[in-house]
Amino acid sequence: MDTTTILDGNNTALQNNGTISVDRIQEIIRWITFAVGLPGIGFSIYLMGMQAKTGKAAPIYLISLLASDIFSILGRPKASGENAQKSNIQSTDISSLIFYFGIISNIVFMVCVAQERYLLVTCPQYNAFCMKLKQSSMISLAVWAAPFAILFLAYQGYIVLFSIALLLPLPFLVFFFLDTFRALWCTRRPAAVTNRNKILGMQVVILSNYSMLYLPFILNTLFKALSLSSYVYYLGLVSDLLLYLGPLVDPFLSIFLTNGIGDILKAFPCCARTNTQEETDSVNTDT
Repeated sequence: MDTTTILDGNNTALQNNGTISVDRIQEIIRWITFAVGLPGIGFSIYLMGMQAKTGKAAPIYLISLLASDIFSILGRPKASGENAQKSNIQSTDISSLIFYFGIISNIVFMVCVAQERYLLVTCPQYNAFCMKLKQSSMISLAVWAAPFAILFLAYQGYIVLFSIALLLPLPFLVFFFLDTFRALWCTRRPAAVTNRNKILGMQVVILSNYSMLYLPFILNTLFKALSLSSYVYYLGLVSDLLLYLGPLVDPFLSIFLTNGIGDILKAFPCCARTNTQEETDSVNTDT
């Protein structure tokens, strides 16, 4: 038997075994994100809804970001061996379209949240207008059109333009982080804002999420469009797994928009009743 044939057979077997193991990991992560991520997202949306009642703009954008995670969880294609390898951004399957729409929306609203935190530091006059709940809600609704436009590029086969569109947030996120850091810590007269560590921490988390969870997927899509997929086989496997981790990480962003564990506990009805009763008792005692 030819040696080349033996080697080719071994490589095929390794790839098949690798595909099976990756499919199993994808299925495990799928159930973990559904069982853990979905309740966490629901609670975070409820918590941000309570924060939005105070007129803050950032919770509106973060609520939209968390809503995009719901799309990616519910529309996630089920791993099914070789068929999972054939699934891509150009798939016309409804669940795949919903999944990728959620991914794209998540990236878009990452930029919105990072921009809002940046303007809060560098443009204090921004608070007088855009921090109002009505304006931020209207902007958030308008931004939902961007994911449709980006997904339409992939649907029409413009994969390179699609990848470039998803790469555009990277320089913006880096700029928002660096200039926020400069304004808060590297100037003689730092910006007079509260919760500086939380503002900068959110910028770090958003940039890290984009770089580690979504950038491999974007690069893999771009390499495939440029016919370089044979050189980045394992990048494709890893990028698919990383996409599934977003719904587990995004709920932690809500912590940066609260005043600590107190605000989180107040979201629970039992704790809210206890706090209200304590306040009433203290008022009665004072009188």
